Amino acid sequence: MTELTNFVLDPHTHEGDTAAKIVFSLERLSHIFRIHWWEQNKQFQLSPLQMQILTILRFQPHLNSVSAIARYLELADATVSDAVRVLGQKQHLTKQPDSEDGRRHTLTLTPTGAAMAEELALFANRIRDFASALPNQGELLESLLLLMQSLQQSGFIPMQQMCTTCRYFRRVDDAPSPYYCQLLAKPLAVHDLRIHCPEHEAVG
Repeated sequence: MTELTNFVLDPHTHEGDTAAKIVFSLERLSHIFRIHWWEQNKQFQLSPLQMQILTILRFQPHLNSVSAIARYLELADATVSDAVRVLGQKQHLTKQPDSEDGRRHTLTLTPTGAAMAEELALFANRIRDFASALPNQGELLESLLLLMQSLQQSGFIPMQQMCTTCRYFRRVDDAPSPYYCQLLAKPLAVHDLRIHCPEHEAVG
């Protein structure tokens, strides 16, 4: 058994440790989403994973296959495939064979599935309303992006399609805007930074 006494998940050890308080706060916030998914199960009779898949297909429709969703969620293809099968049985999505690769199926939401995904997404919109009232939102966003970048570089999380990990992204010193996108050929303010960019290209 480890002899550490200052575990981050023990709030009694946080005195003077700002980093620990940040991590503990993130854990508490993630718990809010977990509770929300489980509460929605009572209404929709779907697992949290099945609900995630609906929202992914609604708001990131390019992730329209079992393998693409599995990579995004860092799950086994078989796990996602089982969830997709149930969603198909409930007529929330359809599977169509790919015209170029018969082994691959394209996933598409039905109108019922799309409407359900939008209802599930309203919870995040309500939290956005609270976040919009926070001071120094740009600094908070920048700090979160830097944390995600560090976690990615250390192998804790998969590749994120963020500005700060893109080959087109440049930091600019002594300029009105601190960042620059070479693809768009324009300066970026902090609030312009993206967490998920479709044009993202990883640094080689």
